Amino acid sequence: MGNTGMAEKRVGASDYLALALYAFAGFGLEVVLSMILPSVLGVRGSDYTLIHQCIHWGITCLLWGSMAVFLIRLSKRKYDFDIMRLNAKPDARGSLLAVVVSVIAIAATTIVWEGFKPVQEYKDVVRFVFQNVYYLFEAALILLTIAFGQKFGETLFKIDGLPYGGMFLALTWGLIHILLQGGATGVYAFFMSLLYGTIYIMLRKNVRYSYLMIAVVFIL
Repeated sequence: MGNTGMAEKRVGASDYLALALYAFAGFGLEVVLSMILPSVLGVRGSDYTLIHQCIHWGITCLLWGSMAVFLIRLSKRKYDFDIMRLNAKPDARGSLLAVVVSVIAIAATTIVWEGFKPVQEYKDVVRFVFQNVYYLFEAALILLTIAFGQKFGETLFKIDGLPYGGMFLALTWGLIHILLQGGATGVYAFFMSLLYGTIYIMLRKNVRYSYLMIAVVFIL
């Protein structure tokens, strides 16, 4: 009993901040891969064929999936924070609001892409399947960043109900898009991050429902 109390005292906001930063750093694994893989394949990234691109997506999914499993286990073992146990059933009002936010997010994506995103991206079946599996793994890291960022904010400020996770995602994953893909894309990613975080809150931080809805919105 005493040891448990001591363990709990050692866990603070900085620990959850570290987890959130680790989750965000997971996105960077693809950047590292993008620097290494062309040399291994013997072809520049700009000259990738379909098979090269599928290899890139497949390895990225493996890296992101491994990172996600590692962080879920680490947070449970070291900090007694098991996000898979965050399974409070969303109420009707929260679910409705989450759907409304999702519709807004999909509408924003449709405007930015100048058409329905899956249709705009479609080139062939193989590419479509690999790319959307890739999106599913990216959505997992998005959710983890939100979940750990949310826990960090709640622990630091002692106030529930605010989308700290979405704010954290916006200030990390969202803003990094400005550096990598330009201002317009960065603003879009920042805005979407806030919406993803809001969905997480509306669904009462239930990771299963949240992942499903965030993944659907991210793909569409």
